[in-house]
Formats: sequence, C-alpha cells, structure tokens
Amino acid sequence: MMKPQPRESVNEIAVCSARNLCLTWRNISYTVKRRKAGSYLMDFLRGRRMEYIELLHDVNGVVKSGTIMAILGPSGAGKTTLLATISKRIKGKTTGDVLLNGKTVDRDLMSRISGFVPQEDLAVESLTVQEHMEFMARMKMDRRFRNAARNLKIEILFSDLGLIESKNTKLCNLSGGERKRVSLAVQLLTEPSILFCDEPTTGLDSYSAAIVVKTLRELATRGRVVVCSLHQPASGLLELFHEVLLLASGNVAFQGTVADASTFFASLDHHCPATFNHAEYFVSQLSITRGKEEECTKKINLICQEFKKSNYGKKILIMIDNSIKGQSNGQHQMIYPMFSEGILPVSDFKKIRSFTQLEWLTWRNYLDYKRNLSTILFRFSMYMIIGVVLATPYINVTDNIDQRGIQNMQGLMYLVVTETVFTFNYAVFYTFPKEMPFLLRDMASGLYHPAPYYISKIAVLIPGSIIQPFLYAALIYSIAGLKGGLTGFLLFSIPVVLCATSATALGCSVSAAFKSIDTASLLSVPIDFLTLIFSGIYLHLGNLPPRIAWLKYISQFYYSTEAISLIQWSEYNHINCPDDPDEPCVSSGQEVLEKYGFVPGNYYTDLAGLIAIFTVGHLAGFLVIRYRSQKEPVY
Repeated sequence: MMKPQPRESVNEIAVCSARNLCLTWRNISYTVKRRKAGSYLMDFLRGRRMEYIELLHDVNGVVKSGTIMAILGPSGAGKTTLLATISKRIKGKTTGDVLLNGKTVDRDLMSRISGFVPQEDLAVESLTVQEHMEFMARMKMDRRFRNAARNLKIEILFSDLGLIESKNTKLCNLSGGERKRVSLAVQLLTEPSILFCDEPTTGLDSYSAAIVVKTLRELATRGRVVVCSLHQPASGLLELFHEVLLLASGNVAFQGTVADASTFFASLDHHCPATFNHAEYFVSQLSITRGKEEECTKKINLICQEFKKSNYGKKILIMIDNSIKGQSNGQHQMIYPMFSEGILPVSDFKKIRSFTQLEWLTWRNYLDYKRNLSTILFRFSMYMIIGVVLATPYINVTDNIDQRGIQNMQGLMYLVVTETVFTFNYAVFYTFPKEMPFLLRDMASGLYHPAPYYISKIAVLIPGSIIQPFLYAALIYSIAGLKGGLTGFLLFSIPVVLCATSATALGCSVSAAFKSIDTASLLSVPIDFLTLIFSGIYLHLGNLPPRIAWLKYISQFYYSTEAISLIQWSEYNHINCPDDPDEPCVSSGQEVLEKYGFVPGNYYTDLAGLIAIFTVGHLAGFLVIRYRSQKEPVY
C-alpha cells in the first residue's frame, strides 16, 4: 500500500533564486457595499438603503521577476484597489486567484515576501528618519538579526537612496521626494521579492519623480517584481517601465509594453500624436467625459473587448495558464525574502515577539510624547491654574465650619472631581483618530499586534495621569487648608488620581470607537452629564428610585466625590448649630454624609469602583481597536 503524499505547501517548496518569480492574478473581482445616494431623513424613515458596487471585474494579469509594471487609468478606474488586492492587503469581498509561480498565496506569506509603499506615507511625524527606520527595522526584520546587522542595513539604504543628510531630520520636515524615499527604504529593509507602490510619483516634481522611478527600475533589474499604480506621470516617465497595465472602470484595457500599447490603440484608430504624452493619451481615451457618458462608455467597452480578442490579451492568458501548469521557468519555484546575511526560508522566518513589540512601541510613543512636551506642559499649566482659581474662593474653608460652610466644603469636593474628569477625559480624544490611519495600515501588514500597541499607549499615558492629579490635589489641599495632615492628604489624593486614570480610560475607549474627535465629543458629553447627576450634588443618593439607583455604580463622579467627602467629613465630630432652635442643624460630619446619601465605610469600595471603570474602559478601548484592525478596510 502506498503512503499518502503530503500536500504541497507554498512554505515547503524548497528553493532558490530571486529571479524566478511569476506573479499572476486571475478573474479578480472586488465588491464594496455603499449607502445609496439620497436624503438622510428618508434613509432614517425607510431604513438605511445599501447597494453593492463592483470596482473590479474579472481582472487578469501577470508580471515576472526583473519587471517594473505601471498600472494606469483615470480616477476611479480601480488602480489602488487592484494593487491592494493582488498584494493581499485589502479587506472586503474579493473573488479570483492571486498566485505565485502557479501556487495560491495567502495574506501571511505575501506580507513576508512583499513590500507595499502607500500613496500617503503615514507615520509618527515627530520621529527623525533615523528613529523611524530603527523602529521599522526592529518590527520588520527577523528577530535573530543582531543590532549591528540592522544598523548596517539602514546605513546602506540611506546611502543608496540619498538620505544620509536627512537622517536626523524629523519626518514632518521632509520634502515630498524625501518622504517617498523614506517609505521606499522602510520596505527595502527586508529586501522583498515583490514591491508594490501606490502612486509613488504623486505630488513630486518631474525631477524627484524620475529619481524615484529610476530607483524602482534598478530594483526590478536585480530580479524583483515591482508593480506601481500611477496617476498622470510626467512626460517620458512611462518609458522607464517595462510594462503597462491599463484599467478602465474596473476592466483591463491593455497589458504589455508601452510600444505595444501604442500599436494596439492605433489598430483601433486611436493614434497618439507624436508630441503627446503617452500616459496622458491612454488615460484620456479611457476616461468618461461629463455630458458624453454613453459615448465614452461604449468606446471603453469596445477597447476592453478588443483587447481580450487581440494577440496581446491572448498572450496574457497563455502566460497565466503556463504559470499555473508549472511551465513558467520549467518548474514551480518559490521565492523567499533575501537578506544581507544569506537566504532565509519563509517557513523559518522568526516574527518579532510581542514583548519586543511592546518595548519598541513604548519607545516610539515616549519619543512622540517627549517631542510634544510643550503642548503637554501647557495643558498641565492650565490644569494647575484652574486649580488655583478653583481653590482661591475656598481659602481656609475648614475654619469654623458651620451650617453655611457645609455647602462650601461639599462644593469644593464636587469641583475637584469634575475638573479632573473633564480635563483627563477630553485630553485623550485626539489620540486614536490621529493615529488610526497608520495604525490600521501597520496592523494589516503584520507589523505589530493590537495588544502591544494599546498597552504601550497606556504605559505612556499613566505616568501623566498619576503625577498631574497628585500635584493638583496637593495644590487644592494646601490652598483650601483641608484637614487630615499627611495621612489625610494621601487618602484625599488617591481618589483624585484614580479619577484621572479612569477618565483617561473612558476617553480612550470613546476615542478608539470613532473616526473623528467631533463625533467622539458628541457622544461623550451626554454620557458625562448623565453620570454627573449621580455625584451627590444634584440627587440624594440614598433616596434614588430602584429603576435608576444602579446608574450611580457606573459613575466615576459618584465614586470620586464620595471617597474624598468621606476623608474630609470624618475629621468633623462637631459642627456648630445656629442660635435659632427652629432652624435645621447638621451637627457632625457623619450627618453631612447622610445628608448627601454617602455611606461611611465605602472608601475602599469607591476605590475599587474607580479601578473597575479604569479596567473596563481600557478593555473596551482595546477590543474596539482589535475589531477595527480586523474589519475596517485599509485601502
């Protein structure tokens, strides 16, 4: 009896050279779901109306090692969508096959052997080029590489791409051409066998664009596959590409050399003038002009149909079939990432450990925090100034507490808490909307995981949310002359600190859930005011109806105000009563607590409640980040 043969896996194909790769895509279609155009009011009354739009329609293509290909087409043709689809970096409903040397390739393998240079370079702007490259090297390169090898690799890339003079410049101060070269350098850290570039020349002058494309062409001649989407390339730039793929409304209009493209269009009686830019001419023939939609659509459909019938279209299908049948280069072969220290098999690639990711993410966040120290100091100064303004009317409020002084004291407790909550809650709203674009892109490419990222954010935020409210509490305590000595101050400051950290946690969860700060603020305001009602100032907490009594347990205002009130009013065993015996009298701190519905002995319960809000808030924030990283489209 014959033993069953193990199923052949892409990761198990034992090979070889970086010059035998054939990337093919067959019958690629991509569909998105969008809201139908119309009135938002009608959508609300009828229910949200959605429609499915197919952006790519059975797209075929092939490109081999040593080739640089340009994907051209008018706006909305599907260039970026196709590039993201064949690079396995898109999320959504796709059909069709992406193959390497005839073998289906999955997202994980493609992310290891390929690089993707996005159209918009998104990164932490406060980092220098050197720091950004060091971070990316630690995240992308195999963990067995030594620091010396990483640093050497970075220096070589700086030299090759002309970035030596810019390495100590912050990313926010780079020119457009320098940013493109930095993005390219990041992807070349692992020397990928395939390089995808989304509009690498957009926003550059003709000289800078030529330098970038020449660099990409040189990479291709070393045996790599380079695929670029282009939008209105400068004159003469298209000639630097070995092949061009023309897209129109999600359909392939042509694939082949620029010379063949001119011949093909001429055969359809579309002749490019001698002095005209070929790229602009091809795009103009595939564009839909306003007012001539029907005529242009017929012309585009004819061009696409004629290409399928032509020898050029048949040649592409034959190449795809040969690749699938194993006739490309004689046999199936697979490419592994190449490194300076030798060839490292894909199956043997060692990803960066989560702890190392946490370490370097914290390092990056710390640098960003330090570079924005002036903003943080300004915010802290305003917090302390407000503390001074807030505490000044209550100077020596503890002297000779009487019936009128009770309201003053409790008003101070309330203001200390509310100012802290609002300051730290709204301070973090900008965090995730600002970082989400490059965060989703980094996670989609497997650079790091949601858990190390989120924990690193907490690690950088927590020191500030401890030190600042502690100093704030000390300021209030000293100006108002609160009682209790050192022990009383420590017991007073702990709830204030926990109030700040829990407010930061809730702010992070709301910030992570929305794409814009404005939307996050709109949701946060009603939540804050709902929980503010249960601070003990507006409602007697001991007489709440059962149907709403539970709401106080989700209010950080309740826990914080009760905790600091318990500390202060425990110092008062006697409060002077008015001379008139008919006037109501609260004669002790115990009775004051009963007046506001606070429960003596709940101090540690209140601390536990604030810790619970902190935990639940950050857990919700992390789960939202993880969900968005898995579901939201990156391109």
